Formats: sequence, C-alpha cells, structure tokens
Amino acid sequence: MASSSPLNVIIAGGGLSGLALAQGLRKDGHSATVYERDPDFTRKVGYMLHMNADGGEALRRVLPEDLFELYLETSRRSYERKLSTVWSKDLHEITSQPHVGPPNPGPREHTGVHRRTLRAILRARLGDAFQPGRPIVSYEELPDRVVAHFADGTSAEGDLLVGADGINSAVRAQRLPDVTHVPGGVQGIGVFGRTPITPRLLELLPDELLQGVNFATDGQGRVLIGAYQARQRPDEAARTIAPDVELEPVDDYVMTSASVSPGTVIPPNDQWTESTPLELRESMLRSVEGWHPGVIELVGTMEPSTIFQIPFGFLMPAEPWAPSRVTLVGDAAHAMLPTLGIGANLALLDAKRLLEEISGAAGAGTDVVEAVGRAEAGMREYVYPFMEITMQHDKAFGGGGLERPESA
Repeated sequence: MASSSPLNVIIAGGGLSGLALAQGLRKDGHSATVYERDPDFTRKVGYMLHMNADGGEALRRVLPEDLFELYLETSRRSYERKLSTVWSKDLHEITSQPHVGPPNPGPREHTGVHRRTLRAILRARLGDAFQPGRPIVSYEELPDRVVAHFADGTSAEGDLLVGADGINSAVRAQRLPDVTHVPGGVQGIGVFGRTPITPRLLELLPDELLQGVNFATDGQGRVLIGAYQARQRPDEAARTIAPDVELEPVDDYVMTSASVSPGTVIPPNDQWTESTPLELRESMLRSVEGWHPGVIELVGTMEPSTIFQIPFGFLMPAEPWAPSRVTLVGDAAHAMLPTLGIGANLALLDAKRLLEEISGAAGAGTDVVEAVGRAEAGMREYVYPFMEITMQHDKAFGGGGLERPESA
C-alpha cells in the first residue's frame, strides 16, 4: 500500500503494547481502535513492572507530554542498587547481575510502575477508540484492507490489523498457526500478592531488598521481592499533572511471590473460594519457616485480597514469515517467562518500532506492508535471543545463582 493518507489501524487487545500503539498512532495523526476482550477492569493482571530504557523511552515516543510526565511521576522512585540479586534464606547475597537493557541515565531514570496505573495512563483520552468486551476472533485479509471479525458476529475494516491480544492470541492462531505455546511456570513463582510497606517491615527487611529485583532461596523454596515506592501517589500526581485522568490511589507495597509448601494444591483461578488466598498464604508461610524475619514478615502480611495466580507459559520463536497487513506485538508475538523482567519493556518497544515504521511509510507514501516487515524483522533480531535465555530461568536469573548451593 503506497499512500500519504492517515492510517486506520485495528488493534486486538488492550494490554500495554496495544494501548501504546493506539496512543502513538493518534499522536501521529492516524486513527486506531483498540478492541479488548475484558468487559471491565476487574481481572487481576499483576502488580509492579520493572521498567528499563527500552520501555520507558517507547512511552516517551507514543504518549503526549503530560501523560509521559504522569508515567514518570507515578513510577517508583530512583534507587542506587540497580541489580537483580539472589539471596540466601538468611539474606546473604549469593549472586547478582545488572538489569538488562540499554543505558538508563537521568535524574528520573526508568525504574518500575504499578501495572494498572500504567494501563490507565495508556488508556487515557482514547474515548470510543477503546472498545472493551469486544474480542476479535478471526480476520479476513484483502488486497487493500483487513476485515476483523468479533465474537458477536460484527466486523470492522482497517488498513492494518495488529494482534496485541496476549499469549493466547486469536490473531496469532490464524496468522502463525504453527507457533508452539508451551504452558508451564517458574518453579516457586506463580502466586502473587501485595505486602504493604509498614514501619515494621522496613525495620526487619534490609534496604537492599527494596531496591532492584530480588529473589531469596534455600535451594527449594523461593521468594520474589519487588518493591513499589512511588515518586508520587498516582491519584495525587494525576490531579496536578493531568486533571482529566483518573488514577486509583496506590500506596507503597512489595510485590511478593513465594513457594507454597510441599503437597499444597493450587486450584485454577475460576475455582478459588473466599478462603483460598488465606490458605495459600499459610502454605507460603510454612515454606519460609526458619528464614530471615524480614522474609517471614513479608510473606505473612501479604494482603489476602491481592493474592492471585498467574498461569505462566511461553512461545517458541517462529521462523521468519512474509509480512502482510496483519502483524503481532507483545506477548502475542513473543510471550516469555519473567526471567529477566523485561517482557513489558519489549512489548512497549514493539509498539514504538511498529509505529515508527508504519507512520513513516504512510507519511512518505511508501509501502506500509514493507514497513510492517521491517518492524517484524527488527523484533525477531532483538527479542528472540531474550526468548531463548528466559527458557532457562534458573540458569539465567542472577547469573545462575539459583543452581548454586546456598551460601552463608
């Protein structure tokens, strides 16, 4: 397609990459509509996301200036220890490695965000261009356009269709049907919750555990520790930076995930009862019996209402494919285990790169399908090596620290 007219892009999925792409397209003068499967925002989608310069600078590119400022001010405050570290159960350091990503300088470097806050910022001002409760289930690709079909039998037409609909992407199932989805998690990680940061927790937990990304282990049980301490509380920042944007109040917390004790059965999410979170917290407490008092406090004060299970899985890298009017970004293209803490950053980088290629081609009147191909080739070159690393979680995290005997 060679045209200097604005693009009309259909986006399947209202996660980070889909919303970021929509914001960027609108910023560049194009139109984009995001069709999201969830009818509302009650589904738990996770807590703190580690951010690096790939994701943070992608946000700078796609967002209006005030919304980017809102992202920066609602990010966790800066910290000195920029490492992913593995600790013993007594919180002696076993091994560490620098965070993955390009240089990240500046007085307010990219650190971490509350996922729901970032998603709300990315959703801001989209209006009717965000359509919840309308999953795309299939598409038809024509010479000059794409027709997306919805679960309710209706359809929509656009110049391009972007599958940003996650690891179980309906768009990918049709576009790249041979891609293998491998279900399976990371040993000891999968049940997540939030622990409020209280004076007692600060007294018991060493400050190093509130910086960077941390894992504690005794060789069997494991605890993931990721602190969110905002530069400004989201609701307060929104009132001064972007008054038309409503953000939920979020107090400082630690994102916590711990192994359950042997023999504990974790039911599927749709079978949880009111007592399930409490039972799982008690099981996690049993798994850290005898550990450092700060870890016991961390696990024991997890808020039951925040506890839920993330069913992890990953995709096998696909062989190169010919570009078309249908493309994929984020988890739909390269879902991976959370080994390196970069999944969200790569998804946002996908959105930025695709935006720059297709928006540039549309403005220059050059072939937009060729531009899609350039974005896809760049994604494969940059992202696929990370996919390979994350498949070996225990060997990769902390420089292989989880495979070493505990050191005192």
